[in-house]
Amino acid sequence: MKQSGNTRRREAKRRWHLKRRVRLLQHRQRRRGAWQRRLHRKSHLLGFDRNNRRSAVYRPSDNSISVVLPAHLNFEADYDETASNLRILRRAVENGVRIRTIDFSRLKKMSTSAALVLASTVDQWNIRVKGKLKADLPSWDERILVLFYQMGFFDLLGLPQPKVELPTSKIEYLKFSRGQVGEADPGSIAVELRKRIEEIVGIRIKRPELFEGLSEAITNVCHHAYNEVNDDRRKYWWVSASFNRENKELKVTFYDKGVGIPRTLPAHDLFEKIRTFFFGWGDSQKIEAAMELGRTSTKKAERGHGLQNLVRFARAHSRGRIRIYSIKGVYEEVFEVVDNQVKSSSFRPEDFRTSIGGTLIEWSVTL
Repeated sequence: MKQSGNTRRREAKRRWHLKRRVRLLQHRQRRRGAWQRRLHRKSHLLGFDRNNRRSAVYRPSDNSISVVLPAHLNFEADYDETASNLRILRRAVENGVRIRTIDFSRLKKMSTSAALVLASTVDQWNIRVKGKLKADLPSWDERILVLFYQMGFFDLLGLPQPKVELPTSKIEYLKFSRGQVGEADPGSIAVELRKRIEEIVGIRIKRPELFEGLSEAITNVCHHAYNEVNDDRRKYWWVSASFNRENKELKVTFYDKGVGIPRTLPAHDLFEKIRTFFFGWGDSQKIEAAMELGRTSTKKAERGHGLQNLVRFARAHSRGRIRIYSIKGVYEEVFEVVDNQVKSSSFRPEDFRTSIGGTLIEWSVTL
């Protein structure tokens, strides 16, 4: 039976609407797929993983993140969770992602080293955006209150100084200091830190050993750490210290965000022989090799001791430890000294899944 003109027009209109709906659906799917791919790339860029997925939220609408810090931040006790949560903030700063809030309400304990790495990230945020980073702080733990006040976090976060009397703490922290590659007199910070340490411990410490260790760390940063970094706003280093009055333990911590020791292993005559095996090593083995080679890529006589200068301060006390985190590895040496002789020593290399974003050196000695 032949269709009428009106029937054919209705059928043509129906097919047109159907094709239009299909095209709209395909367009939405393409847009959703593109959005999901962008979100996936951004999540990968910021370093989202199973350790921080519940504590950090990314908002594509305004390219921002909000972070709720975990209960404990301590590289020694829980490296991967600590490093992954601090990595989110570090990468947000480096890639221009807005940090809406940092929530400290869950935070109960934080080591000196973790505090210094967090302070360095907030400090760089302030340097880059020329403003204060606001933090959501609905509640404070007393230990965190003392640590934040003494290390200078109130100034970093743009918060007013607490008007209440601070609780007594067995650990006293020093406000962090920042240095920049290319400064005229970087050693002055090492001298000032030594004076402040002697004020809180109340005794003279091993001045030459501490100064040489800090000077070596600063020199390594200036000559090697940032060779592959073109952004001058990243070329900083940070240092702080803490003193436990109960067990007389002094900790000095140094951090930079350079390329790391594993990527700047010094040139050495023996290095050519181990080069074949080097690329199969973990980062901790590369740090250990740098310690053992005891030379620098400059081959200058005045700096020939290399990383061994970092060990001298730890070995100058009855009990000392040096721990070096760099990229994804950590290398630790522990010493017991009796009558100026090393009675026992132990070594511990270990590798992790998450990068610390540079090099972190921690000296720990019993006074």
